[in-house]
Amino acid sequence: MHKLLHIVASPRGDQSRTLRVAAAFLERFREIHPDWLIDELDVFDDELPRLTGRQVDGKYVLLDGRELYGELRDTWDEILQHITRFKEARAYLVSTPMWNFSIPYALKQYIDLIVQPRHLFHYVDGRSEGLLTGRRMVVVSARGGDYRPTQACHYDHVEPYLRTLFGFVGIVDIRFVRVEPLDGVPAAAAAETVEQASHTARSVAEVFLAEG
Repeated sequence: MHKLLHIVASPRGDQSRTLRVAAAFLERFREIHPDWLIDELDVFDDELPRLTGRQVDGKYVLLDGRELYGELRDTWDEILQHITRFKEARAYLVSTPMWNFSIPYALKQYIDLIVQPRHLFHYVDGRSEGLLTGRRMVVVSARGGDYRPTQACHYDHVEPYLRTLFGFVGIVDIRFVRVEPLDGVPAAAAAETVEQASHTARSVAEVFLAEG
């Protein structure tokens, strides 16, 4: 059974406009692909392991081409479980608001846990290669301001960062559904923005696996 991993990076639950639009995507995705498993990971509710100095040592062991060993491997057990969970998915939905022009800290912590050498990427003749090619991703991102191609677009560090990061590990087929602007506008206008983004999300779900 194929799996779509839904990475939730909003702590606001039912109040989250990001998750409202993501729910529209998932509803349509389930209708079209009832045989797919939807695995949800909430980076705020799940207790993510911390990267201590000892655990960071493990990264350098992997970079040196060696295997984790003894107590060092034991400290990596939880990290390896998250890496395996991510690699088992064939497609991804990332639901993240913009916080201070970038992603929430919990999502960054999760990314720093899973993007590890010999698991999501490796080096060949001194050049990095992503190991997760052929997979697809949708990112739903709500923002208070308007960061579409305007003078403010250079403040958007969500899309460039996620495209760069996941492209580095081989995931280059990424669709963004932006929900903006939401703050400093009338409530009716914000509600209409969410509704329009939800419509876009449903449309993306319809072609998500059919393209290419």
